[in-house]
Amino acid sequence: MKSMIMNYAQEGKDKEGAPNGQFFMTEAQTKAASAEVLGSHKSLDGPAKAEYLKTYFPRTWAHFDVNKAGMIGVESMPQFMRFLSSDQTLNLQ
Repeated sequence: MKSMIMNYAQEGKDKEGAPNGQFFMTEAQTKAASAEVLGSHKSLDGPAKAEYLKTYFPRTWAHFDVNKAGMIGVESMPQFMRFLSSDQTLNLQ
């Protein structure tokens, strides 16, 4: 989770433009993080990883971004990565 916040997520802002402590990820940020996770935890690389993302990322994104907001909360990333990798026991530590 720390890696997601530090490397990929962006913090929301309140009405005055000050950080509000709520972190979210856009589709592009989530896809970049997904590529890293699939490489490090599922040993996918190169064309195999690209094909996997092409096949499974869009349906996973649609499953989590049900309101079509174009972003999801960073707290959903562990579940997102497990769903994407089709491995509910994936250790993301």
